[in-house]
Amino acid sequence: MDNNNMENSIGAEIARLHSMMNHSPFDDLPPLDDPPAVPDPKLTDEANKATLDSLEVLKKIEMNTAYLRDIVDLLSVNNEHQKELNDLVQSILAIAKAPDKDEAQSRYRRVMKKIGDFSAITSATLNVVKLSSLATTVLQFFMQSH
Repeated sequence: MDNNNMENSIGAEIARLHSMMNHSPFDDLPPLDDPPAVPDPKLTDEANKATLDSLEVLKKIEMNTAYLRDIVDLLSVNNEHQKELNDLVQSILAIAKAPDKDEAQSRYRRVMKKIGDFSAITSATLNVVKLSSLATTVLQFFMQSH
């Protein structure tokens, strides 16, 4: 290669590198529309409502799983009143099977009386509290869903 060709080759390479340095790959992309200066209030309201709805669903899920833990605790403990505990849990769950709100409230009152009677024969205060809480939770779920 002679000197002249070499100079042309180097010059061409420098020009190519200079062009690459002054040209961004983003230059080939289509221009973006400017975002709106003010957010759309309808979209903002819908997003806020969706967030609140999601939080409400999460709270309900948390309540559902919390009472399941109490059921497992009550049924897994082996004590002299296990049969009574099992019967009480069955009666509590029967609240959810009520045909209407009045019957659910009636079943709830009967269960709370049974829990009161149970508290007279046991010293396990925690079990009485869990049973009462469970009965109230089941009734609340029923009332909200009917």
